[in-house]
Amino acid sequence: MRALWMGRGLTVVVALVAWRIWGGTAAYTAACFGLLATTIQYFSSKIAAQVPQDAQFATFVQGYAGGMGLRVLGVVILAVVCSLWPAQFPATGAAVGYLGVLIPLLFLETRSTR
Repeated sequence: MRALWMGRGLTVVVALVAWRIWGGTAAYTAACFGLLATTIQYFSSKIAAQVPQDAQFATFVQGYAGGMGLRVLGVVILAVVCSLWPAQFPATGAAVGYLGVLIPLLFLETRSTR
């Protein structure tokens, strides 16, 4: 639940920064992809939480691969959307929104799993 609130807050910050630098369209795009990154990170952490601490290596890898697969799916969505509708979704705003939210949430997940 903590990741959801932090992701929403980071999305607002990233959207405001994008609005200040590139304008309204980039801010909208950064907000959309920031929310996508928050959602992906939430479900990735749920997948990782299902793996027990004393699990076999194969089970651990399956949980890890599931989370990483979702994150890569987010990058694919970013590339497809920015390629199909470049005027509505500029790539700079999308990349800043997605990575600007996902990377801090990854660090938060790493700190909380210790």
